[in-house]
Amino acid sequence: MSDVIRIDTNPAGVPVPVELPQPRSQQDITIRPAMASDYPFIDALQKANSKAVGFMWEKAIKGHLSKGNVLVAVATGTVNSSPCSVNSGDADSTVDCSLGTDHSTGSPVGYLIAVDRYLKRDELGIIYQMNVVPEWRRSLVAANLLKAKFEASAYGCRLYCCWCAQDLEANHFWEAMGFVPLAFRTGGGRKRKAGPRMHIFWQKRIREGDTGDPASGGTPYWFPSQTGAGAIGEDRLVLPIPPGTHWSDAKPIVLPNGPAPGSEATKDEVLLLESEVQRLERERKQRVKQKKDAALKLATKSEATQRTVKRGGLRFGAPMPSPAAKEAEQQAEAAVDAELKQAKKAVKAAKKKFDPAQEAFARELKDRWLEHVATDPGLLLPIPKYDVCRQIEATGFTGSANGRGQRDLIEPKRLDAA
Repeated sequence: MSDVIRIDTNPAGVPVPVELPQPRSQQDITIRPAMASDYPFIDALQKANSKAVGFMWEKAIKGHLSKGNVLVAVATGTVNSSPCSVNSGDADSTVDCSLGTDHSTGSPVGYLIAVDRYLKRDELGIIYQMNVVPEWRRSLVAANLLKAKFEASAYGCRLYCCWCAQDLEANHFWEAMGFVPLAFRTGGGRKRKAGPRMHIFWQKRIREGDTGDPASGGTPYWFPSQTGAGAIGEDRLVLPIPPGTHWSDAKPIVLPNGPAPGSEATKDEVLLLESEVQRLERERKQRVKQKKDAALKLATKSEATQRTVKRGGLRFGAPMPSPAAKEAEQQAEAAVDAELKQAKKAVKAAKKKFDPAQEAFARELKDRWLEHVATDPGLLLPIPKYDVCRQIEATGFTGSANGRGQRDLIEPKRLDAA
C-alpha cells in the first residue's frame, strides 16, 4: 500500500510526522477502475451501509461504471475465489455479493463513486459515495481511493466536494483528508422521528500548494446557494457555517414554507401524488423483471423442448413473437414511462417552495461570505492529518491556522500514486 504521512503536533505545537499503523494484513491494496463485474459488490456494500451513503439506483451505478467514474480497491496477494459477504455491523445486515463478482485476482474491499464536474462547473468535482468494508476501515484504503481519484481527474478540476450527514463519523474522515466544512443544508427525513438530518458541505483544493490566494493563482472556494435535485428531490437552501462554530454544532432547520406558484395542494395531496409515483415505479420495475425472466427462460430452454413440431424429418422451433406483439409491448412500456414522468412533474410542482426573498438572501449571503474568505484565505485553512493532494507542479505552502487546532502548517508530505 502507498505510504500516507500523518501530520501531528508535539507539545510545542510543531508538526511532527507520526508513523501510521500497518494495514490489517500483509495483503497489498491495488486501486483500479471498476468493471461491470464489480456491480454486485458495490450494490451489496451500499445496501449494507445505506444509512450512511444513501442509495443509488442500479441504472445510475451502471452508468457511472460505463463512464469510468468508479474506482475499486482490491486486496491482492492471496487468491480468494469464494463468495464474499458484506456486513455493516448489524447481525441481520449481511448481504451475499458473490453473484458475478470476479475474485480471481483478489478481493474488493472498497469503492469510490465520483465525477470531476459538478453543477456544470469544470473546476469542481463531487464524491457521491465512499465505501469500505468494515474490517478494512482505518487501513488507509479510503485515503488511497481518494488520492487515485484526484490524480485521475481532468486537469482543470481544482476542487472536490461532498455532502455528508452531520451525525456520521465519516465527517472526521473528510476533516482528516484536508476538506473544509463550508456550508450546510437541511436534509430529507420526513419519516424520521428525530426530524430531518443536517448535511455538511465539505470541500478541498486538490492541487498541491494551492492556498486559494488569488495573487498566486489560487482557487477560491465555492458552494451553491440552493439545491433541488439528488436523493432528497426537494428544494433546499444552502447556508455558510458561521465563523467560530464547528461543523458538529447544532444548525437551524431551514425548510420551504410556501406552496409552489399556481399550486394549492395540501400535504396529504402531495403524499398521494408521491404514492402514485411509487406505484408506477413498481409497475415499471415489474415489467422489466418479467421481460428479463422471459428472455432468460427462452435462453435456457433445452434443445429438445424448443423443437416442438416435427414433420417429415423437419424440426421447427417454437414460434417467435410477432412484430405486432413486440410493438404493442414497447408502446405499453412507453405509456408507463410517460405516465411516470408526468406523475413526478406533478409531485415536484405541488411541493412547497422557498420564498423568492429567501432565495435571494441565501445567494447574497453566499457571495458575501465567499468574497470575505477570498480576501482572507486564512479563515478557512485546512488542518489535514493526511496529504492526498494532486501532485502538479506547484510550491509547498506554509502558514498558520487560526482555527481550533492553533497549529502551524508545514509543506505536506507526498503520497505515492496508488
